[in-house]
Parts: sequence; structure tokens; C-alpha cells
Amino acid sequence: MQPSLEILKSAMGMTNMDRWKASNAIKGEASSNLRSIANDVTNTLPGLLSAADAAPGSPAKILPAYRNTDALYDVLLRVVVSAHLYAPADQSSALDQALHSLEDGRHTLADQLTQAAQSQDTQVARLQAALKAVPPPQPPAPAPVQCAPAPPTRKKSAAKPAAKSAASATQSH
Repeated sequence: MQPSLEILKSAMGMTNMDRWKASNAIKGEASSNLRSIANDVTNTLPGLLSAADAAPGSPAKILPAYRNTDALYDVLLRVVVSAHLYAPADQSSALDQALHSLEDGRHTLADQLTQAAQSQDTQVARLQAALKAVPPPQPPAPAPVQCAPAPPTRKKSAAKPAAKSAASATQSH
């Protein structure tokens, strides 16, 4: 993408609205679009491209750069159409060349995005197949049921029978 952006910057640098044979409204719109393109090329797109370059296998990182480049292409296309109608041939030709170069860069990003998505799809399919090949874990064997021990029985103390015999002894006397 970098060569495309350099060609675009060069074409924008040689564009002079004062030489366009158009109404002030058309010149104003083209000028506004060129400012928007310059801002995007200088401030927004470099960060997105750096993120995409840092993670070339990540569709999540490539997609924002692709979407931005696609929108940039649309705005530049409007400028090029106006330039074909109103700008001197050298300016129109330079902008046209920048448009074609940006289109090539956009296609390269689209190919990179497609390749990254296909790679992830393949990886997901491989992981799903590997997961299906793993037998499910067996539930643990039930633990044997243990009964609680019976509560201890109390033996009657010898004092009670002795008390009965003492009571009976008193009665017999």
C-alpha cells in the first residue's frame, strides 16, 4: 500500500484547483474531498496499515485497513471524475494514475483479508475435527454408599437394679 499512497500524495501535491475550469461549487467540493483524502492518508490510514502489517493473519486487523482504503478509493474516484471534466490533462492524468495504484493496493488488501480468513477457517475446521476425535470424559465411578454406624446402645447401670433390690429389701423387712 505504501507505494500507492506515495503516488497519491504526489498527485495531490500537483493538483491546483485554480487551474480547473469549473464552478466554485465543483472546485469547493473537489478541494474538500482532497483535504479529506490528505487527512486520511496522513492520520488515519498509517495506523490501520501498521496494525494490519503487524498481524497479517488476522482478519480483524486487516478489515479496518481494507474498509478505510475502500472508502478512500470512493472519495478519490469522485475527484478523478471531476478532474477528467475540469482539470488540466497533467493533473487529471496524475490523479487517474493515483486512483489505479490505490485500486491495486485495495485488491492486495482484499486478497490478504481473504487469505487470512481462509487460514482461520482451516484452523477452526482442524480444531473441531481434533475435538471430535477426543473421547468424552467418562463420569467418575459412583462412590460406595457408606452407612452411618448405628448409635451405641446404653447399658443400664447396675445402680438401678440395685435400687430396686434395695427397695424390695425394705419392703420385706
